[in-house]
Amino acid sequence: MSGMDLTNSVSYLCSTYGDSFADVYDDWYQQVTDVDGTANFIAGLSDGLEVLELGVGTGRLALPIARKGIPISGIDASPAMLKRLAIWDSQKLVRPYLADMSDWLPSGPYKVIFCAYNTFFNLVGQGDQEDCLKLVRDRLHPDGFFVLEAFVPSNYSQLPTRGVESRHLSNGAVFNITIREKISGVIRGQSVELDDSGVVLRPWRVRVRTPDELDQLASDLGFRLVERWQDWYRSPFSSSSDHHISVYASTNP
Repeated sequence: MSGMDLTNSVSYLCSTYGDSFADVYDDWYQQVTDVDGTANFIAGLSDGLEVLELGVGTGRLALPIARKGIPISGIDASPAMLKRLAIWDSQKLVRPYLADMSDWLPSGPYKVIFCAYNTFFNLVGQGDQEDCLKLVRDRLHPDGFFVLEAFVPSNYSQLPTRGVESRHLSNGAVFNITIREKISGVIRGQSVELDDSGVVLRPWRVRVRTPDELDQLASDLGFRLVERWQDWYRSPFSSSSDHHISVYASTNP
C-alpha cells in the first residue's frame, strides 16, 4: 500500500457515501446522535405539518418522527440507502425521493426541512451547499424552519492535514484515513474495514463550515438564525460546544 492514496477517488459521486455505508449504517450509526431527542424536537417544531428530511438514509430519524403522526418525506442520493429504508418502512410511513439534494427537492411546501448529523457537510462540490439552501428556501412554508445539525470544527486552521483513527469491531477493526484540504475545507476520507472476510473500503468526503460560516451562507441566501442549541434538548450553546442544532427561518416570510 506504500504510495497509495486511499482517500482519492476520481469517481466520487453524491451517492457514493450512502452506497458505501448502507450495509453497515444501522449497526455503526444507529445511536450516533439522540434519536428520541431529534424526533421530539422536529415533531414539536412542525405543528403537525409536513416535514422533509435531507439525507433520509435508512430512516433512522424519519421513521420515529412518522410514528408520532407527523407526515414526512425524505430525500437521498443513494439507492442502497433507500432500499434499506423500504425494508424498515413496511407501513410506508415515509415518502422517499431519490435525488441529489443540491439539485432537486420535492415541491412541498414544508413546515420543517431538516438535515441531521453533518449530512449537510456531505455536499462537497463547489456551490453544492449554496444550491441546496436555495432549494430549501423555495420549498419552505412561509413560516417554516430549516434545522441543521453539525459538529463545530475545533481550531480548524491548526488541525493536521492528515490523520488515522482506529476502532475495534466484534470481528475486526476499522481505520479512518483522512486528508484535509486547507484551501477548500474538504476532508477526504477512507474507512478501511478489516475482518475475517478481508478488506472493505468505504470512501467519504465532507466540506466543513464553522457556525459563523454557516450563518453567513444562510444570510446571503435569505435566511436568519432563529435559535442555536448545543443539543436536541435545547441545552445552551457556548464557545466550548463541539456540536450545534441551528434553526433558520426565511427573512422574507
